[in-house]
Amino acid sequence: MHPIIRRTTTLATALVAAGLLAACATRAPLDSVESARASVNRAAGDPAVVQHAPLELKAATDTLARADRVWSEDNDAAEANHLAYLATQRADIASNMARARVLDADIKKAGTDAERLRLTREADQARLQAEANARSAQTAQLQAMSAEQRAAQNEARVRALEAQLRDIEAQQTERGLLVTLGDVLFAFNKAELSAQATPRLDKLANFLRQFPDRKLIIEGHTDSVGGDAYNQSLSERRAQAVQSALVQRGVAPDRIVARGYGKTYPVAENGSAEGRAMNRRVEIVIADDKGNLRGR
Repeated sequence: MHPIIRRTTTLATALVAAGLLAACATRAPLDSVESARASVNRAAGDPAVVQHAPLELKAATDTLARADRVWSEDNDAAEANHLAYLATQRADIASNMARARVLDADIKKAGTDAERLRLTREADQARLQAEANARSAQTAQLQAMSAEQRAAQNEARVRALEAQLRDIEAQQTERGLLVTLGDVLFAFNKAELSAQATPRLDKLANFLRQFPDRKLIIEGHTDSVGGDAYNQSLSERRAQAVQSALVQRGVAPDRIVARGYGKTYPVAENGSAEGRAMNRRVEIVIADDKGNLRGR
């Protein structure tokens, strides 16, 4: 094990074991909380999780800390049990996301197509399991809330969603939520994403991870310059490049459909440079909160 990873892992484990145990020192341990502690400790003791899923691991440790406080200070077994369950699910999310990200790195190093295919399947499975854990945690959290709490939570969620939609520059349309990536995010006449695309894709992936049930369609479009076959191929490859970028950021591939339409659906006249630039785009259509999602 690399010495830096070993030291980081040791520190993470120590923080979980020492800081969280101290919170429940005044009361007999609760079985569910201790079980959750074991799960979080396993995740914190895994160098891959510490290195590749630190945010997910922090969510698990923070939730476990809350379970400890609720039990030791408030003697609320029901809430402590609920938080312990969430901590366990979040520890599993951290482990699965770390595995998926490690496998992504291994895929790039794989020497054969068969090896790349095997690793890709394993990475996809790890992401699907992480999303299943996220759905279970979300369901448990909603079931534990009173009607008043759910109303307050929903209001806060709507406000947060509105802020996130502004952040990713999404528009509500009849087809669903629409996010448009302009031509400037790609190299000229290429399907490779430029460095300018990274902040937009990071924000978009973060939004999609919070709503794991929402599916999306990625559509590539071009202007009218060049042959039909070339434009069709370019639009498909650009849509696939965005799909790959989102998958690498933790969005399950089975949620995504990527298509290319070439020059078929312009949004402006192709007679000017400005119009052609508007037509060279990738559109991402995301199911809205009512499940509305419509392709072309």
